[in-house]
Amino acid sequence: MLRIIDNKKIDLTNEEWTLYQKICESYDVERRGVKGKDLFTDLFETNKQGIIIFLKPPKQLTSMEVYMFLVSIMIHQHLGSACDHVDSLVNKMNEKMDKLDELTKKVEALLNKSE
Repeated sequence: MLRIIDNKKIDLTNEEWTLYQKICESYDVERRGVKGKDLFTDLFETNKQGIIIFLKPPKQLTSMEVYMFLVSIMIHQHLGSACDHVDSLVNKMNEKMDKLDELTKKVEALLNKSE
């Protein structure tokens, strides 16, 4: 599901979104005006589908937890995309194999008739 982090669309599962919120809350310090979501500022770029395409080195103080969360999300997104692509190719190959099986049966039938 597409969400917004640092004014960027990002594709996150509900579990990932919940974890993001928990990370932000753990770094919130109200009396000093510190917001955990600010730790995510300018750390990544996404494409139109909300997939992280680039992780930037931090320009400001951030936490390893925040950065590793983003690394994990990026890996998860790209593996999911790769799996979807492989599944699509397997489905196309199965369709072609089914057609080939049909043609093979037709050829075998014709050969058996001519004998």
